[in-house]
Amino acid sequence: MTTVPINTTRQMKQKNVMLVMSTLKSLISATKSDIASHTGLSLATCGTILNELCAKHEIIEESLDESRGGRPAKRYKYNSNYFSVLSIYVEGTDGSGVISSRLISADNKTIEECDEDYCDFTHEMLLSHIQRVIDKNNNIKAIGLGLPGVIVEGNVLSCDITHLEGLAITDMLSVKFGIFVQVGNDINYAAYGFYRNNCSNIEAPIAYIYMPERHCAGCGIVISGQMLRGASQFAGEVSKLPFYDDLTESINITISNSLVLERLIHITSSLIAVINPATIAISGEQVTQHSSEVISSELLKRFDKQHIPHFVYRNNIKTDYHNGISEYTLDAFNNFRIFDI
Repeated sequence: MTTVPINTTRQMKQKNVMLVMSTLKSLISATKSDIASHTGLSLATCGTILNELCAKHEIIEESLDESRGGRPAKRYKYNSNYFSVLSIYVEGTDGSGVISSRLISADNKTIEECDEDYCDFTHEMLLSHIQRVIDKNNNIKAIGLGLPGVIVEGNVLSCDITHLEGLAITDMLSVKFGIFVQVGNDINYAAYGFYRNNCSNIEAPIAYIYMPERHCAGCGIVISGQMLRGASQFAGEVSKLPFYDDLTESINITISNSLVLERLIHITSSLIAVINPATIAISGEQVTQHSSEVISSELLKRFDKQHIPHFVYRNNIKTDYHNGISEYTLDAFNNFRIFDI
């Protein structure tokens, strides 16, 4: 999520608007006094912001609280239908794969999901999928797209789906649909979704490693709530580590998929030495719950116990992936429409 510097009175007000909105979403239903108590803002400031949001229909005024001897307090709730966000990703190869979409409300509740298998991918298939969802839902204001590749400033530099390489994908979608578009790397999004829903109270680094069967490993990293993408958006491309293609199963592992485990041990060793993560999530077709036990056992031969992260097995990345796209895009769109960034 983008951190907005507060330099002016207007920016302070905008920050307060975001604070009131997020607080009301978390409380579900609240009075002005409730919001003031949770945000630390004055009653007058909360009242002004609530009136403005009511006028835009972004929040809804509910029935009055029962009076206890004074003027009954108004209750408010966030209008989940104020807008919606489309989370979508493409996974697979040029020959076959899936386009997966999830529509969420303005308060990040799932409205509908759809998976569409494809053969012989073209970017027109992606456009058609998005168009069908938009045709059924006319209040979509933002699209978040995840791709298995390196995306820099909205351009696809490299991708497992090579037909997408070289496309200015963000501009293409923005022009086609006329709405806010956010495009990013698949495992960065999965890491962010895992972080936001499982360890958002942790400031220490977390990492998310995905070992797909047909492609190279990828790694997403979140530090202090921020996605680590690197100076050229190349952070997490662990398949470029020098050992990745040169392993000879030298570690004494006697179970199946030993090359996958050996790579995981080397990747996690590198992560421990460089970012010292508190938690590492692992997923992939050839990864199991037992894999984390094997990895931890091998790592204890290299590192003291206090340096070994907590491992979490994810049986697939779909939920984390969509959660990451949805939450990151929702945050980015709210910053765009409130702060114009």
